[in-house]
Amino acid sequence: MHAETVKEVLNAVPFRPFVVHTVSGASYLIDHPDFTMLSRGGRSLYISLPDGEGERVRIVDTALIERLEPAGTSHAG
Repeated sequence: MHAETVKEVLNAVPFRPFVVHTVSGASYLIDHPDFTMLSRGGRSLYISLPDGEGERVRIVDTALIERLEPAGTSHAG
């Protein structure tokens, strides 16, 4: 996915929670823009994992993002 697309969704006003789906089948809820960061060059998306998973961060290559969906509309599988 193009970094500009990710940036637009992260910087939307008002912000709307969304889910990042990767080509490997993993998905990550982004419920607030403060819990994620796009690298300066746009190659990596850093995602702070939710409470209960400790102080962990997942690093996702933006080229491996299959799609972004508004939260609450994700399809299983």
